[in-house]
Amino acid sequence: MKRVVLTGNGLSVALNSEFSLKTITERFFDRLDESHREFIKHHMKDNYSQLDFEEAIASIEQVYDSLAHYNDFLIGEKGKNFLDAYILKNSEFKDHLNAIQTIIHQYTSSILDLIINNVKQKDITDKLQPFVDWLVDTIDTSEEIDLFTLNFDLLLETILLTYYEKDKFADFHFRGGRWQVIDNEWKYYFDPDRSRQIHPINYENNVRLHHLHGSLSSFKDIGSGRLFKITTESLRNSNLYESIFDHGVIPQIVTGGGKSLKVQQNPFNFYYSSFKKAMVIEDALCEELYIIGYSFRDDHINKAITERLQIARRKEEPRELKIVIVDYANDDSSKMEFITRVNKALKLPKAHAFTIDSENVLFGGANSINSLVDI
Repeated sequence: MKRVVLTGNGLSVALNSEFSLKTITERFFDRLDESHREFIKHHMKDNYSQLDFEEAIASIEQVYDSLAHYNDFLIGEKGKNFLDAYILKNSEFKDHLNAIQTIIHQYTSSILDLIINNVKQKDITDKLQPFVDWLVDTIDTSEEIDLFTLNFDLLLETILLTYYEKDKFADFHFRGGRWQVIDNEWKYYFDPDRSRQIHPINYENNVRLHHLHGSLSSFKDIGSGRLFKITTESLRNSNLYESIFDHGVIPQIVTGGGKSLKVQQNPFNFYYSSFKKAMVIEDALCEELYIIGYSFRDDHINKAITERLQIARRKEEPRELKIVIVDYANDDSSKMEFITRVNKALKLPKAHAFTIDSENVLFGGANSINSLVDI
């Protein structure tokens, strides 16, 4: 039995309400001085109505990308001719870019700093134990299982490391050199092929963990371009995120707009390709798909799921799929809004559309999945 588990922000919010995208965004704006806050408001629709994290950071990134593109033109030969023709100067553009990049760095740090100290085993036990019990049982009874998370936090790692030895699942990294920045702790380089070659035992159980949008513990060395991660323990024992951008590295996370473009870069391309493979490649199709706390707002994820459902519905040689969707809507209006969004995102024909009463849609939150019976 090949299974796929996909978790989204709703699972993290179940652990800590502070992880909601709206709360993270508001926390960020509260930290800004007035000049920075006014700059961001100016670029938002309806004067600061975009409290959603993804929309807010996309607005900032769009400003930065536009200015950076224009600056690249100005520093070239054609740009210099343009400046000369209109008697213009470009002396402060770099300062503008640095200022906006500082805002982006502050935003990223505020997210990661909030999350890093709030994924604790005690809280997981207190708030998510039924979900954990289901997850462990599902892993133990699977011939092959891929865990995909859209969250930056280390929730799934914490669960896996609590219930399994670290060589019982694969995360596509291998141990490399030391990193003096955090007390000479080990760096683990991202390289799926070499990881499998060096640590074959990690792949024997066919349990694999994928961070579709990156994680707190993953970084890119700006100088070498090399991707690496550090252990959950070493990350929690350090104050790395207090000065993360002073160490020549950037967090490897996907934020804001243009996700479909960003996932073309590694490690995100590898993780997304693995997800899509389980959705569209005949020899690798998952037979069960569990979706927990996902908002169905990421087009590239929705597209892959849509294709798997189409394979299940095709007239010739359909490949059956058991799909379970778990959400947190607690009233009929919210439930209907969610169901409508799901049906539209997955392009479901009316005969196959989900309803509020569909037995494979659970609205009791992550813990409700523990009571799941065969559907």
